[in-house]
Amino acid sequence: MRQRSSKFEIRNSRRFSSFDFRISAMVLVLAGLLASCRSKPPDFFPASNAAPGWVKSSETRTFGADHLWEYIDGDADKYIQAGVVKTLTSDYRYNNQADATADIFVMAKPEGAKKLYDSELPADFKLVEIGEAGRLAKGSLTFHQGVYFVRLVAYEDSPEVAKALTELARAICSRLSPSGGSK
Repeated sequence: MRQRSSKFEIRNSRRFSSFDFRISAMVLVLAGLLASCRSKPPDFFPASNAAPGWVKSSETRTFGADHLWEYIDGDADKYIQAGVVKTLTSDYRYNNQADATADIFVMAKPEGAKKLYDSELPADFKLVEIGEAGRLAKGSLTFHQGVYFVRLVAYEDSPEVAKALTELARAICSRLSPSGGSK
């Protein structure tokens, strides 16, 4: 036999369901506010034309240390041993004539960034004043700043592209904080 609910039980169950709904709604609103208050991770890559002539031609891709092999197949161990935390990469195009890739390796400690910089010594290079130390070689530019090791590789080499790589590197360096934290 089915029992009938009293008016009191029905009224109370409506009150509680209405109360539950209001609490749930408030929790969702608070969660949304908290999520919007979190700071977005810094974008180290300059927007198109922030460095004259350079247009950002891809979205920024991020690889944690545990997935770095997906980006640097066969050489990821060198970066992991140096203390890489994550790697960010983006592509650029210069004046519709040269393509380049910019990689930013975020290290656990500044010593790791310097170690990577020191390990990539090209045969013929020119020192450039970018970050703590910078080098321009045929079609590439590397520098380190705090916990960041940055490598730019152009797929064409010319004096104009070398000068443009230097401008792009300066634009990236200006977006990195010396201490390694977000700006």
